[in-house]
Amino acid sequence: MMHVPDPDKRPYPEILPAEDGFVWTILHARPRAEKKIRDHHDQPGVTVFLPLRRKEHRYGNRVREFWSPLFPGYVFARLPAKDVQALKQNQHVANVLRVVQQDALVHQLQQLRRAVQSGELLDVMPYIQTGKIVRITSGPFTGVEGVVQQVEGKTRVMVGIEMIQQSVAMWVDSTAVELV
Repeated sequence: MMHVPDPDKRPYPEILPAEDGFVWTILHARPRAEKKIRDHHDQPGVTVFLPLRRKEHRYGNRVREFWSPLFPGYVFARLPAKDVQALKQNQHVANVLRVVQQDALVHQLQQLRRAVQSGELLDVMPYIQTGKIVRITSGPFTGVEGVVQQVEGKTRVMVGIEMIQQSVAMWVDSTAVELV
């Protein structure tokens, strides 16, 4: 089953390395402007990745479901290098974070995409640098790589984006991980 990332029924884009003339960059959005940035840059050749998560608000007996950014304030984009400087003048972009280690960010985004497409509940956590890197071998997160952490006797695997120091956590059976 393919997880639909938001009510607009948009599938997440494929995360590919930047070809010549393109770079991956992280756009720091103005408050509540992440989806506007995604929609504004929806054009051929440009990849915009805005991971979302489902949230619910309860109002008495009513439940309202909505989709919000997994990492509020951040949008990941593969754009022509010549266009990056102009983004600073966009009314929805507060800042542009240049990515020096392009391959590392692409790998991290690929892992994050696999995790959010699973449709399972993800917790956003502060980025954790300690621990071993593992690959999940079974269950809905099969193939996702991240940093393992033991919490209260349970295994949690963290998938992080170093540039923004944010991570998501997945609870897994400790027998379902292998060292990378």
